[in-house]
Amino acid sequence: MLQLRNAGLEYGNTQIRFPDLTLSPGQRLGLFGPSGLGKSSLAKVLAGIEPLSQGELTLPDFAKGSANPVQWAIQQSEFAFNPRLTIKQSLRESWRGDGFMVLLDLYGVEPGWLNRRPSQISGGQLQRVNLVRALIPSTEYLICDEITAHLDMITQQQIWQALDEEAYRRKLGLLVISHDEDLLNLVCDDVLHWTA
Repeated sequence: MLQLRNAGLEYGNTQIRFPDLTLSPGQRLGLFGPSGLGKSSLAKVLAGIEPLSQGELTLPDFAKGSANPVQWAIQQSEFAFNPRLTIKQSLRESWRGDGFMVLLDLYGVEPGWLNRRPSQISGGQLQRVNLVRALIPSTEYLICDEITAHLDMITQQQIWQALDEEAYRRKLGLLVISHDEDLLNLVCDDVLHWTA
């Protein structure tokens, strides 16, 4: 279970109070709220990138040195990749081998992209690769932070269909962060409305 209670962050004089949330295996929880509340900061906390200033975070157990079972797929996928590595090198770095190959077709990743660098494929193509990279075998929870916000409707549909199948097969918990309430109502079991 992934759980956040009475939690917040402090950045200098700025304080962010997070909503309480619980995400269970196999659940798809949507998080809706206006810009500027700190939704991406919340994602960083859940993914173990940013420590809480206050409150309680419950994460799944994992051994030191192993990958965090909570992975964060960000909206601006170009910031998620080392520009010097090829797509294949980035995927191998996360997967520690070539196990990612089984997901390429499901997410519409062309084999020809693997020898390119992140700047040599489109944003939509890179976001597909970003998801494959986040779905390493140890992933139990995936934070989807506006992952399809800048993609065309057909690509959005393909990505959400693939994620839905993957989440069902692996009983992944998905936290879907979006400004698109219609999308959240379509792909999530429950939607949490975060207001200031």
